Amino acid sequence: MLYPLIRKFFFSLDAETAHGIGMNGVDLLNASGLAGCLAKPVAACPVEVMGLKFPNPVGLAAGLDKNGDHIDGLSRLGFGFIEIGTITPRPQDGNPKPRLFRIPEAQGIINRMGFNNAGVDKLLENVRAAQFPKKGGILGINIGKNATTPIEHAADDYLICLNKSQTTPAISPSIFPPRTPRICVNCRRMTRSTISSRN
Repeated sequence: MLYPLIRKFFFSLDAETAHGIGMNGVDLLNASGLAGCLAKPVAACPVEVMGLKFPNPVGLAAGLDKNGDHIDGLSRLGFGFIEIGTITPRPQDGNPKPRLFRIPEAQGIINRMGFNNAGVDKLLENVRAAQFPKKGGILGINIGKNATTPIEHAADDYLICLNKSQTTPAISPSIFPPRTPRICVNCRRMTRSTISSRN
């Protein structure tokens, strides 16, 4: 019954502003002890993949919480794991606004954010402050290259993020992101071969 009203409010705002307010709302409910309003308890459905034991197979992919600002709030939604990022070695603004567009008739959204994030050091600071990983929650980090890093040095960016995030259970690279046009088609092959040769 509340959803139509909430939806009307959020749809009166641009998509990126609505996203920020919604994420802060998740944090507020969690901090006030009203996390039960976010989602019903999820039945256990454990799975094991590559030595990691997940409480259920449904996880949150990277992109929703780029800097790990909302880890504990999101953990109350019942996900089997949470992936944060994409993160880059240095902070960057991403693509110019507007860059997030609704398609109401398809219940979809177009994301042209372009790796906007506060940098890997800020993300790891948020990870250290979060309770979810300390309580055994599986947290993954998605890593990428800065837009200003030359393609021939792309692997260096991935290795910086990889080395700083080594204590994280799961790390995934965004090798060829479609919304960062300055990353060329050869980046995938070049980065993969360079990282492999250095490890």
